[in-house]
Amino acid sequence: MNTDKLLLTKDHIWIKPIEGNLVQVGISDYAQDLLGDIVFIDLKEDEVVSTGEPFGVIESVKTASDLVSPCDLKIKRINSDLMDNLTDVNDRPYEAWICEVEVLGNYETMSIDEYEKLIG
Repeated sequence: MNTDKLLLTKDHIWIKPIEGNLVQVGISDYAQDLLGDIVFIDLKEDEVVSTGEPFGVIESVKTASDLVSPCDLKIKRINSDLMDNLTDVNDRPYEAWICEVEVLGNYETMSIDEYEKLIG
């Protein structure tokens, strides 16, 4: 997948602008590798979530981890196809978007190159 349009956060979340203030959100390859096989994702649909707060939880066979909000946001749509086939998060992390969110504020992100230097 072409990752040029993806922006990443220090909390291993990727953001892909769609249109206006809507973005798709997923987890980085690094995050899915640390987590292992993903078995469950629980999201706070239709709630306003503040920057730095969890907008959901992702669970694997190893552990559970908060999905940390990169900005004030509201989940507008959950990727139901992904929820039916969570192995896509492990197999194609930069294509397997978890949800679409309405961005309600600014977010701090970096390019994939900057991110890879961070996790180095």
